[in-house]
Parts: sequence; C-alpha cells; structure tokens
Amino acid sequence: MVVMRKTVIAALTVLIASGLGVLAQSNDPITQRQNLMKNNQEQVRALTGMARGQAPFNAAAAQAALQRIAQNAQQIPALFPAGSHQGKTAALPAIWERKADFDARAAKLEQDAKAVQASITDQTSLQAAIQRVGQNCAGCHEPYRRKES
Repeated sequence: MVVMRKTVIAALTVLIASGLGVLAQSNDPITQRQNLMKNNQEQVRALTGMARGQAPFNAAAAQAALQRIAQNAQQIPALFPAGSHQGKTAALPAIWERKADFDARAAKLEQDAKAVQASITDQTSLQAAIQRVGQNCAGCHEPYRRKES
C-alpha cells in the first residue's frame, strides 16, 4: 500500500510539473503551441506506457493525464492566431484556410478526453480511451501538420 501511494504521488507530481511547464512560456504563439503539443505527447506517452504494461496501471494518474490533454485542447484554437504560420513551425496553411474545422477538431479532442476520464478502471479501459483520444490527434495532424522528413 505504501509503495502504491508513493507511485501515485510520484506520477501525479510528474503530471502536474509537466502541466505547469506549459503555463510558464513565452508570448510567442509558435513556442506556446509547440510546448503545449510536447506536453500532450508526454501525457500520451505516460498513458501508453500504462496501457502496454511498461508502467504500473494507475487510474488516478491516467485520469490526470487525460484531464491535462483536455485542458490543452481547450487552448489550441487561441494558439493559432492569424499570421502565426511564419517561422519555425510544422503548422500548415490549411489551419488558417479551414480554421472552423481546425477549431472543431480541438473541441472534439477536449470533449473526448473528458468523456473517457471516468471510464478508466483498468488497463483494458485505458487502451480504449487512448484509442479514442489518439484518433483525434491523428485526425488533426494528417491535414494540418507538415510531415517530418
């Protein structure tokens, strides 16, 4: 029981610290959104580790990671203001050409991340949650993010 408490505390500390890192950033929207997306990647990596059995399953930590993803998703539309396509960014011009669709996809990510939080009770339910949330990520990255070469 003591080991489990320490694991939960350690996992929550990491999640909170990584979330605070997103808050302490520059006013540059490109840097802000890159930091936010890196934070989402960290959350997904933690969730995937638990889902694959590479890290101990922890429902509270999984729910906290999904909550962070939902909070990040809520911030996404504002981090892509007009004119912020210039500079070192993988964001494609299609974002600003189809901004309503882009913003709707961010809203769907937020909704889906919130919807699956309470359903996480074991490794199997976590796998289903990751699949649902991951479809949102891929559905946005395909049309709106430059492919890395």
